[in-house]
Amino acid sequence: MTLSAARKEVASRTDKAIERETALKWAYRAVACYERAAREVGVKRLGWILRAADYDHEGREHAATVKDSGRTLKKIEKMLDKAARAGHSVGRRKKR
Repeated sequence: MTLSAARKEVASRTDKAIERETALKWAYRAVACYERAAREVGVKRLGWILRAADYDHEGREHAATVKDSGRTLKKIEKMLDKAARAGHSVGRRKKR
């Protein structure tokens, strides 16, 4: 994003809309990393899990600031918890 685009965004969108979109972007990034982790082994897998955990945190943090009675946070928590379980599942993964 450029400064010019940010100026337009804050002038035309609500804080709620910006935070919701930001939360979803971080959450989707986390899900993508958890999915990647599930396909990897060893250190590569750990790297994707750590990256996912960072994005997961950001998604939850932004979702918590959306003033919608917790609906965005609940949606994101459900999505991230499911993805995290899949990405952390026990056992060795074979490379595909």
